[in-house]
Amino acid sequence: MAGGAQISGHYKQLIAQDFRWWKHPRLWQLMFWTCLYILGNCANGYDGALVTGMQILPYWISDFHNPQGSTLGLLGAIQNIGSLGSIPVAPLWNDRFGRRKTVMLGTTMMITGAALQASAKNVNWFLGGRCLLGFGGGFNNNADPLMVIELCFPSHRHAIAGSYNSFTGIGSILAAGLTFGTYYMASSWSWRLPALVQVLPSTIQFCLIMFGPESPRWLMLSGQEQKAWDTLVYYHGRGNPHDPLVLYEFEEMKESVRKEKENKRTQWKSLFNSKGMRRRSFIMMGLAVSGQWSGNSLVTYYLAQVLKTINITDRPSQLGLNLALTAFNFLCGFTAGFHSDRFGRRRILLTSTSLMLLFFICVTICSAQYNNTHSAVAGDFVLLFIFLFTGAYAMGWSSVMLLYVTEISPMSMRSKAHSLWAISQASSQVLNQYTNPIALGTMGWKYYIVFDCLMVIILLFLYFFVVETRGLTLEETAMLFDGADEVAELQKDADEHAEADRLAMENAPKTGQESPDPEKGSIHYREDVNA
Repeated sequence: MAGGAQISGHYKQLIAQDFRWWKHPRLWQLMFWTCLYILGNCANGYDGALVTGMQILPYWISDFHNPQGSTLGLLGAIQNIGSLGSIPVAPLWNDRFGRRKTVMLGTTMMITGAALQASAKNVNWFLGGRCLLGFGGGFNNNADPLMVIELCFPSHRHAIAGSYNSFTGIGSILAAGLTFGTYYMASSWSWRLPALVQVLPSTIQFCLIMFGPESPRWLMLSGQEQKAWDTLVYYHGRGNPHDPLVLYEFEEMKESVRKEKENKRTQWKSLFNSKGMRRRSFIMMGLAVSGQWSGNSLVTYYLAQVLKTINITDRPSQLGLNLALTAFNFLCGFTAGFHSDRFGRRRILLTSTSLMLLFFICVTICSAQYNNTHSAVAGDFVLLFIFLFTGAYAMGWSSVMLLYVTEISPMSMRSKAHSLWAISQASSQVLNQYTNPIALGTMGWKYYIVFDCLMVIILLFLYFFVVETRGLTLEETAMLFDGADEVAELQKDADEHAEADRLAMENAPKTGQESPDPEKGSIHYREDVNA
C-alpha cells in the first residue's frame, strides 16, 4: 500500500458532467467563506517574512541592540514556543465549541499580541507580544485548515486545501514588500508599521466569521445532523435537497461517525490505540519533523545570515531578494497544491524532496567554493540554487503536506491529530530556529552538510511510509489507513442509504424542505424552505 491507494472514490459520478461551479451564486458564497479561513494562513506567512525583514531594518537592529546568537534565535522561535502552549488546549475547545468560535478566540489573542509587538519598547516586551501571537495562532492554526477541508465542495477540496498552506506566500510577499518600503523610513516606524499591519487579517476574520457557516462535519459529529444537512443542501446542493451528491455526502458522514463511535475514537490515547491510528500518527509526526529539518527554515528565517556567507551585505539588496524569493515560492506552492489530485500527494512530495536534495547539495558545494576562492560566480550560483531549493520546498512541503496530514485523520480525531502534527512541527521548529543562527555563525557553510544528510533520510521515509490518497472523499481518505475493505464498505453503505433516502423523498408528500431522518432513515419535513 506504500505505493499508493488501491481504491478510488466515485463521488465525481454524482456530479453532472456539465456542472460549472461558477454559474451558482451559492458556491461563490462558499468560496468567499473558505477564503476567509485561508486569510488566517496568510497571517502566518506575513509573520514569518516579517521576522526575516525586521532583521535587515537598521532601526529594529538598533532599538533591540543588535540581537545575535541565542537572543536572535529566541526572537525567531518565541512565537512557536507560544503556540506550543495552546496546542494541547486548542483541539479541546475546537471539538467542544466548533471551528468558528475557535477562530474567534484565536484572532482575539493574535490582535492583542500584534498590538503589543508593534508598541514594544524593549526586547522582553517584543517577546511577550510575539509569544501571545503564537498562543492565539495555535487556536487559529488548529481550526482554519480543518474548516477549509471540511467545508469545501468535494471536487474543490484537493485544489483549495492543497494550496491552502501556500497562501502563507501572500502574507510573506506583503511583509517582504512592506519591510522593503519602510527600510527608507528614518525612524522606528520602519519596523513598527509592518508589525502593526499584522492586526488586519485577524481583525477581518474576527468581524466576519460568525456570519458564515459552521463545518458540516463538526455539526454531524456534535449531534446536530439537521444543521449539517441544511448546510450541505444550501451550499453543496445549491438549495436542492434531492441532489445525489448531498445525499451521498450526508450518509457517508453519518456512517463514518457511527463507525468512529463504535471504535471509541474520542480521547488523545486514541491516536495510538490501533494499528491504523498508530500509522497515521507516525506519518504525521514524521512529516512535521521532516518539514522543519529539511533546510528551509535556515533559509526562510535567517536569509540575512545566509546571504552574508556569500558577501551580500547591502540591506536593500537583501530585502529585494527576500521579496523575490517569497513571490517565487508562492507560485511554486500554489501550482503544485492546486494540481495535487492530478499528480498525487505522494508523487509531489517525493519529487519536491528529491529536487531539494539536489539543489541543497549544489548550495553546499558552491558555498564551499566561494569560501575558498571568493569567486563572484560561485556566490551567484549559491543564490540561484537557494531560489531553486525554496521553490522545490514550496511544491511539496508548503502545499501538499498540510492537506495530507489533515485529510488522513478520522473526523472525530481530526482536531487532536492536527494538534499532534502541530506540536511535533512547533517543537522541531523551536529547536531549529534556536540552534540555526548559533550553528551557522560557528560552522558557516559547513552547517549545510547536516541538512544534506537529513534530506536523504527524509526521502527514504517518504518512499516507504507515505500512502497515496488522491481521488477519495474526506471520509474515505480518513478510512484508508484502516484498510481498503473499510473504504469499500463505507462507500457501499453510503450508496445504499443515499438511494433509500432518494426513493423515500420521491414517494413522500412534499410539505416543505425534506431531509433524511437522523434516527429512522426516513424523511421528515420542516416548515421553512431554503431561500
